Amino acid sequence: MIRYITFLILFCIGGNVYTQTLIDSIIAVVNEDAITRSELEDELRIATVLRIRTDTPSTLAEKRSALNTIINRKFALQEAERLGVVVTERDSQVTAKIAEISAKYASDIVFHSVLEQAQLEKEAIEAWVYDQLIYDEFFRRIFFNAVNSEEVARLAKSYYDANSAEFIVPPTATFKSLLIVMPKNGSEREKQAVEELVPKLNERLQQGATFQAVYEASETQLELKFEVLTLAIDTPLGAIVTELQVSERSTPLRVTEGYQIVERIRNNSAYLKTYEEVSEAITERIRQELANEQFEAWLTQQKKEETWDILDDELAQEKNEAK
Repeated sequence: MIRYITFLILFCIGGNVYTQTLIDSIIAVVNEDAITRSELEDELRIATVLRIRTDTPSTLAEKRSALNTIINRKFALQEAERLGVVVTERDSQVTAKIAEISAKYASDIVFHSVLEQAQLEKEAIEAWVYDQLIYDEFFRRIFFNAVNSEEVARLAKSYYDANSAEFIVPPTATFKSLLIVMPKNGSEREKQAVEELVPKLNERLQQGATFQAVYEASETQLELKFEVLTLAIDTPLGAIVTELQVSERSTPLRVTEGYQIVERIRNNSAYLKTYEEVSEAITERIRQELANEQFEAWLTQQKKEETWDILDDELAQEKNEAK
């Protein structure tokens, strides 16, 4: 076994006030590419930021899984480098991907606060994103695009025929919806004013005024949202709409955002989507599954033929058990 290697990195903080020693260790090697403990910790932190796992102390199983992910990615990145796989416009693509991750949070401020709490440096997540872009491009070129299109089409049609129940659209109800928004940060007086206006608005609707007319007359006093929606009848709101007669309007319904008044337009029967409607989604799924199988087979072969090892005894136990 390759010797367990430990190295020290010295950081001078605040001039010459004091020196902090950071010990980082190599826990695995893939064809002479080292994987450090800090790299494993960053992988776990990134999984927290991506909300793949909760922000709790990592279990041994999670650490082993994360290390296996890094090892697999190393093999892919090494092969991608050998084949000359690159990502064009690197900086813009990395920026766009990080923006996509950030969009899962309420604001950029919240996102950067999460990064700080996870003790994750900006450079670390940028490097991870770039590696992932290369990894994805390698997978797409070598495995996804290589899947036989005729075989995929044949399997897709067979899947549709054998699983037609999966593509049945359940009965739905189509209806008009007028949402009266309660101000979130408004004063009690402002909220009370909305409460007083809702019955008056409802009275006009029940007397026959159109949604559009009520919307135009009240939009300066209230925050309103008008939509035509379609929902499955087995949802709470769908069930309420179904109980109404065509063109009948409900009384104001208390919802999270404020009050909602609905008017039934029609009920729609269940129907089976045609193969043409779903073929693209089915073929994409089957192509992905076949590509995954080929990729896993390639990884298995790489691990048989190439030089790699896990140097941490605790993390290596899973590998030893698999032999």
